[in-house]
Amino acid sequence: PEPSEPRPRRRRRGKPWFEELFDDNFLHTLPFLTAEQTEREATFIAHALKLDSVGTLLDVGCGHGRHALELAARGHQVTGIDLSLPLLVRAADAARRQNLNVEFVHGDMRDMSFDGRFDAAYCYFTTFGYFDDEANRNVAAQIARALKPGGRLLLDIINRDYVIGELPTRVWWQGDGCMVLEEVDFNYYGSRVQSRRSVVFEDGRQLEHDISIRAYSLHEIGKLLHNAGFRVIEVSGGIHQKGRFFGVESRQILIVAEKKPA
Repeated sequence: PEPSEPRPRRRRRGKPWFEELFDDNFLHTLPFLTAEQTEREATFIAHALKLDSVGTLLDVGCGHGRHALELAARGHQVTGIDLSLPLLVRAADAARRQNLNVEFVHGDMRDMSFDGRFDAAYCYFTTFGYFDDEANRNVAAQIARALKPGGRLLLDIINRDYVIGELPTRVWWQGDGCMVLEEVDFNYYGSRVQSRRSVVFEDGRQLEHDISIRAYSLHEIGKLLHNAGFRVIEVSGGIHQKGRFFGVESRQILIVAEKKPA
């Protein structure tokens, strides 16, 4: 008999996409995240947060520890928090192999219990904006609470003003042992980038995810951070454009903010 076609694995009803997407399969879709790229991003993070004078550092949504491990190797004391157990296991294994002392915490960025513990924090690689507006505001407030007064935060987000000119679009790329197709559109009501990602692996497995991330314009994210207890001190449009932001021409918003004194 003819073999049956593999059935796509649909997202389980009622489970948010960010609780399903981030596993070992996800890492196969990121061939462009080279060691050199991680080093460049870590250098940007270090400069933006002035880490030469920083003791403790919080990585919000640390994933498999790309930046946390690189910054720990440079001598910084890093704590990473993430909701994905598979990625945290990978991060902890890599830390052991490299003999690095990084604290990895399994937890939700919406419900962090840190209180004035860190000198600086970062949330990198489009890891902010997964939730509804109220929950996103709460995440910013939780990060502020985790920082000491004067502590710096670096936030890497999608620039709404750039992305609306690029969407809708359909892109595909070759991953590690897989092909990825992404159909991306913009929801103007919620200001969200909506993406349907289909992954086909060489062994015939198929995965499908519906991803939704809140896109902010600069004035929106500035206001959000201000209300969470920060003041904005620098904005960049990319890691090679430190301190320079070109509005609709900048793909990213890399925003550095400082926790206001109580």
